[in-house]
Amino acid sequence: ADGPGVESAFYFMEINTRLQVEHPVTELTTGLDLVEWQLRVAAGEALPQQQDQIAQNGHAIEVRLYAEDPEAGFLPGSGKLERLRLPSPSLPGSGGAVRIDSGVVEGDVVSIFYDPMIAKLITWDQDRPRALARMREALAQCDIEGPKSNIEFLEALVRHPAIVDGSIDTGYLDRHLEEFMPPPSAQPDLLVAATVAQLLQQEQTLRM
Repeated sequence: ADGPGVESAFYFMEINTRLQVEHPVTELTTGLDLVEWQLRVAAGEALPQQQDQIAQNGHAIEVRLYAEDPEAGFLPGSGKLERLRLPSPSLPGSGGAVRIDSGVVEGDVVSIFYDPMIAKLITWDQDRPRALARMREALAQCDIEGPKSNIEFLEALVRHPAIVDGSIDTGYLDRHLEEFMPPPSAQPDLLVAATVAQLLQQEQTLRM
């Protein structure tokens, strides 16, 4: 502000003028194409609708399929996608909807130089329980071979009571990460050795 005895002050605000990664959730629940809107506004057109004209319908959930290792602190992975099977996309309707946003195909290499996201998987249905069920079905159809992926972790996540009940908070995973990890499994050679030792002990007992 300017005036007697008042010093001029300058303030800067960072504006992140881009669509969020989760914009498909908004698009599925509103039926709007935000990418088209962004291009129209950038070309000088007015917003197609005002906020009070936008109605939401149903519930959408998004997960990100990553080439990463949840059991190793979610370290990013890399390598050739030897196999990439994702569910077939479908438009919103009585049977729900599945949307896939991906920039890679089978045979591509996930590089260490870029974000290791393989695809965004988004499901929609009339309510949250059905959208979650749709997500569980969609994740079950995913098959990735090559770099390690977070599919197994996501499958555990969407079945966890904190997710199903909607009681999770942003710090829950940090406090309870072990609840989402598979139980530790013994190495095959150790299982064989333990079995042989058990059989030998049984044989010795019978001889006695």
